[in-house]
Amino acid sequence: MTYSFEDWQAGKQPKKGWDCADAIDDGWTKDQLDAFMRATARQWVPAQQKPAGEAAESVSPDPAPSQPAGPSSPAPEPQAWAVEHDRAVERDRVTREARTTQQAQPESATVTQLHTRKTVKADDNWQLELICNEEGKVKPGATKNWALFLENHKDMEGVFAFDAFKLRVMLQLPPPWAPKGASWEPRPIQDRDYSEAVMWLEGRYMTPKASNIAAVIQTVAEHSSFDRLTDYLEGLEWDGKARVKMFANDYLGCVGDNYAPIVSERWLISSVARGLKPGCKVDTMPIIEGPQGLRKSTAIRALYGDEFFTDELSDIGSKDAMMELQGVWGLEVAEMHRFSAAETNSVKKFLTRQTDRFRPPYGRSVIEAPRRVVLNGTINPEGNPYLRDPTGARRFWPLEARKIDIDAIHRDRDQIWAEAVALFKSGARWWVQEEEQQAVETEQEKRTDVDVWVDHIAPMLKTRTSITQLEIFEALGIPKKDADWKHSNRVGRIMKKLGWVSGRDRKDGEDRIVFRNQKPDLLSYADEKLDW
Repeated sequence: MTYSFEDWQAGKQPKKGWDCADAIDDGWTKDQLDAFMRATARQWVPAQQKPAGEAAESVSPDPAPSQPAGPSSPAPEPQAWAVEHDRAVERDRVTREARTTQQAQPESATVTQLHTRKTVKADDNWQLELICNEEGKVKPGATKNWALFLENHKDMEGVFAFDAFKLRVMLQLPPPWAPKGASWEPRPIQDRDYSEAVMWLEGRYMTPKASNIAAVIQTVAEHSSFDRLTDYLEGLEWDGKARVKMFANDYLGCVGDNYAPIVSERWLISSVARGLKPGCKVDTMPIIEGPQGLRKSTAIRALYGDEFFTDELSDIGSKDAMMELQGVWGLEVAEMHRFSAAETNSVKKFLTRQTDRFRPPYGRSVIEAPRRVVLNGTINPEGNPYLRDPTGARRFWPLEARKIDIDAIHRDRDQIWAEAVALFKSGARWWVQEEEQQAVETEQEKRTDVDVWVDHIAPMLKTRTSITQLEIFEALGIPKKDADWKHSNRVGRIMKKLGWVSGRDRKDGEDRIVFRNQKPDLLSYADEKLDW
């Protein structure tokens, strides 16, 4: 049965033979043992000796009270029972103080390792974890010893930290090799810092290997990990004023009280979702439209902040692009009208990814980083359709900006995100709901580039309820022998967009693709599609 510090404070007695070693086994701390010793240890008083040859006087244990000392007589020596009584009173006072107050640790406090008897200052107790040889000397080539020095030495404590958002090691405090007296700002680790760390360890009689030091520093840094984006979003406090729903209207100059508010709310909440729930599904992208000089890019930068924004990215889909996305919250994809159909498809595929897989510099293993970034497009359409893939247009949310208020975005940025955080935590959705779909699709269709074949195909459909693929090819002037899967896919996309359904007709031993439409008012429907 254990005997705890609280048991002693409560006045309970330990088992017979209980000592300091038992207290350590029972979980007592150094401060608790110090308090116990101060309260219970008896002060040693040497016995008084008489000069040689002088007989010791016998003292009555209980002198008669009727024999007081005369006025000119010297004061009698205190009786043994009185001395012991005073000591008992003092011990009881100290015990009460120890049981009601925490003893302050003296500045010279030390820590002793029981099995090695090694004693160090309390602030240097990390040294007790150093790996030593049989003679008790620290092993200079032990990797753990390098890590302990780099993490706990008074010159290195707090220097390395891991930025979990940017996935890189940071120097948060000036290292010993930094110029003395120079101003310091936290910065990413550089190649020369690894060499400096090796030389610093060598100055402490360690023998580190330069090839291993990067991994050791990475481990040390991850013991002090932080996430700057999470810290920013979680640290915001909303003032209760609604700004998110009308962001596009109030800050970008968009018009309309239906579509723009829908996109504004879904866009901003999806950004917060990626920040606080890395890797969540966000496969949509707002596209801010407007003439040159409207400061569209500046608006996106002001919204996300310089620390979390970039408009520079390597070829989409490359390994470099995946690494460059780390530490980015808002990414601008500029001048989308210049993209070819193939490039637009690449953007679409890149947009749907939830995890980026790559091997970081100095890393030996491929990592999977849940995506934190949100893509934002800008474009000067000049009245021309720019969405070339009708099936993928649903991923893009066009917003026609007319007058952007950069100062207002800077002023209200924190409150805009604070409200978006509150909406996200309340369970608000960041994707278009079924009842909102029609309004969104209407705006997307306005920007969808219509295939030139529509002008040839649509008139043929006015008076028909079905038509074969071969008939369409013949009307387009495509010989049967030249028709291939590219032509078939292109016609299929057009017919689907016009509302026709494809099927197979295997009558009379033939196998033909047939398109059918059972819509009652075929004429008005075809005319409606031709109005694109």
